[in-house]
Amino acid sequence: MTTHHTVIVGNALAGMIAALELAKQGKQVTLINPGGPLGGYFAGLQIDGVMFDAGLVKFELDGYLNQAKWSELASYDPTLRNDVGRFLKIVHEWVQKYTPLHQIEMPKMMVDDAVYDDVLLSNAYHSFGQLPFARDCIAELQQFQANAATHARQKAKGDAYEIMDYATASVANHGKTMHERLIASYLLKSQGVSADRILARYHRVAWLPLFYPETLLESYQGKPCRLSPTVFHYPKRGGVGSLVGKVKTEILVHPNIRYVTQAVQQVKKTEEGWQVCCTESKLLATDLVWTYQPMQLLKCLGLQPITVQETKSAIAIAFFRIRKSDIRHVYTFLNIVDLNYSLYRITNQSACADDRGDFMNIAAEFNADYFRRLYGDSTDDKFIIEKLLVELAQMRLITADAVPEIAQIKRVPGGFLVPDKQARDAWEQNHRTIIQHYPDVALLAMSSGFFATSLNDQVVQGLHYAATQQHVLPVDFTDEAFAATA
Repeated sequence: MTTHHTVIVGNALAGMIAALELAKQGKQVTLINPGGPLGGYFAGLQIDGVMFDAGLVKFELDGYLNQAKWSELASYDPTLRNDVGRFLKIVHEWVQKYTPLHQIEMPKMMVDDAVYDDVLLSNAYHSFGQLPFARDCIAELQQFQANAATHARQKAKGDAYEIMDYATASVANHGKTMHERLIASYLLKSQGVSADRILARYHRVAWLPLFYPETLLESYQGKPCRLSPTVFHYPKRGGVGSLVGKVKTEILVHPNIRYVTQAVQQVKKTEEGWQVCCTESKLLATDLVWTYQPMQLLKCLGLQPITVQETKSAIAIAFFRIRKSDIRHVYTFLNIVDLNYSLYRITNQSACADDRGDFMNIAAEFNADYFRRLYGDSTDDKFIIEKLLVELAQMRLITADAVPEIAQIKRVPGGFLVPDKQARDAWEQNHRTIIQHYPDVALLAMSSGFFATSLNDQVVQGLHYAATQQHVLPVDFTDEAFAATA
């Protein structure tokens, strides 16, 4: 049996960064990947030799005021929704070690077949007054009655937001018209559920906003807003998958990291440390890092997790590589609210990367269930691709006769988890059980906080863990010592 200083289980980006940062400190690490590409969702995918990111994958790096310093990483709390916002400057500095960044041009949204600067993700406040239902929204917001419990300023820490559904919060802060005309439509298309199924605190998981009503009213009336639109960045001439690939390369060649691809069957706490039993070997670690769901760790520990019937969205992505001459309008990404289209978001990854080649790589996201509502039940990818290309042409994004060099559909395995109260409560109970019985396990990525898995979060989590580890123990890292044991 081999003793390693730290064993990290999982393929998440947070675990990769933690492993690499520890190794650079001179510590010995074993990274165990039970399955899937290193980097998970952020690893991207190769299609016919071309690298795509899995839909809209970007960095939010604005809001540098009062940003935490590297020495303050230990104060990061993944269980506090959006605590990562204090560490954006650190994320920016880390990313730039690997790649220059390109600031993405203003994203757009399509409402009633017209294109505006986006308010769903980008907070382009100047667009509100231009919307076709602006007058009705102004009338509703002028009659707004302040409620301290439901006000959007309470969304991060307010007690009411522990159980409040997004429909209640949205109507209370945005008014009925905006909620129905803008938000409910987009949510139905993207997640396939109504807003009352989602916890308000996790609205950003479903790519939706929650504005202060006072700010909204001023914006609808055309008054200047003191808040700037959200700024997004993307690796220049590349992609997030390429960035993760560079981290992976460093891991695979670093002498202090051993990379193992085996399933983890059992985890035990012993007097000597952590015993991690894999399909072909047993490892003994002084420190254990887990990046999968808490439920999976509890099963490996021999404890009974809480399980619930989860609601999953049938999200799918069509990847297109289209000659630039066949592109009519270039948007970095476009949110589509209109219900006559199945596509809810289109990302031109070449435009995001400022790639000036002859082709453009486009990720077009849709919900398979909503697609069926519009076009009938079909599992034929050729039929789906044809319909999606027609939609892109109708939206005046490509020419009607465009023939993609690449056209493939990928579906999110198992679906995308809807952040409802049932799923949150089960996750938190399992998380508490681990902390109660095994408080010295480091929980990153999917075990760190309920939906604390954004790109920014995972970078900060990996850096946070490495920064808070202080001890180094000698380790036998020879092949003989690593031999499988029964």
